[in-house]
Amino acid sequence: MPIDNINFSEKQGRLFQDKLAKELNPTHKLYKLRELINWGDLENQVANLVNVERFGRSRKSTRILLALAMLQAMDNYSDCATSEMFEENMYWQYFCGYEYGGKHVARISESTIRRFRSMLGEEGYNLILKELTRIGLKAGAYKKKDLDSVIIDTTVQIKNVKHPHDAYLMEKARQEIVDLCKELNIPLNETYAKSFKYRTIKLWKYKKDSKAKQRWKLMKSLKTRLGRLIRIFERAVETSNLELSKHNSAILLKVKNIHAQSVLKKKDKDNYKKDNAILYSFHANEVECIGKGKLNKPYEFGNKVAIAVSGRGNFVLGVKSFHGNPYDGHTLAETIEQLEQITENEVKKVFVDLGYRGSNYKHKGKIYTPYTKKDLSKSDKLMQKRRSAIEPVIGHLKQYGRMGRNYLKGVIGDIINPLISAIGFNLRNIANTITKTPKLVT
Repeated sequence: MPIDNINFSEKQGRLFQDKLAKELNPTHKLYKLRELINWGDLENQVANLVNVERFGRSRKSTRILLALAMLQAMDNYSDCATSEMFEENMYWQYFCGYEYGGKHVARISESTIRRFRSMLGEEGYNLILKELTRIGLKAGAYKKKDLDSVIIDTTVQIKNVKHPHDAYLMEKARQEIVDLCKELNIPLNETYAKSFKYRTIKLWKYKKDSKAKQRWKLMKSLKTRLGRLIRIFERAVETSNLELSKHNSAILLKVKNIHAQSVLKKKDKDNYKKDNAILYSFHANEVECIGKGKLNKPYEFGNKVAIAVSGRGNFVLGVKSFHGNPYDGHTLAETIEQLEQITENEVKKVFVDLGYRGSNYKHKGKIYTPYTKKDLSKSDKLMQKRRSAIEPVIGHLKQYGRMGRNYLKGVIGDIINPLISAIGFNLRNIANTITKTPKLVT
């Protein structure tokens, strides 16, 4: 019974209080889910990754934090909402391992939830996903034969950044260089705050009237003013013999990169890209521009994610994040490798779209695209048509999960976020399966 600092003599039943198991409805999805999960093995595996003794105040049980991580993924709650719901909801408390509710329930702060998530990392969430694949098979969310054929596709996970227009990036760079000057007591005659504001307003007015030349002149003037601030700062640092910290040096480098990459002609931009990485966000360097060719969204800013689902049942079996904007076919080998580690089952057939032609997977005979024209059985032809079943799964991961917009920080946030979405999707799938009402026999 996970209660903080409990003595061994207190681990007995309570005379004047009923257990939660008696008070709650046994047909509730969380009541049933708790009994399906092998908490002992999962906790032992995660214990090698997470040291809960690092958390301040009273020691928190790994069992509680693991269950909260699952519940947060299942309902797509924020850290704050998860902490509050845990205190209020008795079904959550029972799922987290408590036998008795009330005042004995420990308070889990949102900072504890955040730190536990970062300590779990990719390996920890893959362990949870592996346990859910076992439970899904046991509960009937998918069948053993569904693992023989898998459907794989990629999508873009959009990062929570502003649209990287040169005007926005230069305004952010201006703010950062002015803040640096204030921090180091470097005097400035002009910060160009009003100048940037009014020119940006004019910029959008000219865009509405299709005045391309005037817009170009305004953008050049913004770049000139940003360049002045950079030169003033560098001269002051040189004359005063100031030593910049690593943090301040990194900020200055970003500001100079934004100045260099902004307001370039197409040919100059292409030449710049050959030798330098384009910065699409000041606070998230890992953001990449991915062209999808969609009419409403020609470009999306984030990272590429590969998703694998079972041939039938739409159960998510594997999720893998990629950086560097690789070609879809070059993500296939790593995706299948992760998939086989989670399911502990060799994949026999992989159904993909035409973007996977020329893939890096060794066993080419296992890959089926819509253009594969060999002696196909009737079931393989049906699976070729069913390949598009992965599209609504991706839609659910974005709409009801966290993949619609990624709020987690850094590269590790890009890796963890789709895994959390997949875990939540599978938990909802299993919960719906085990709570189905039996069909009436007439």
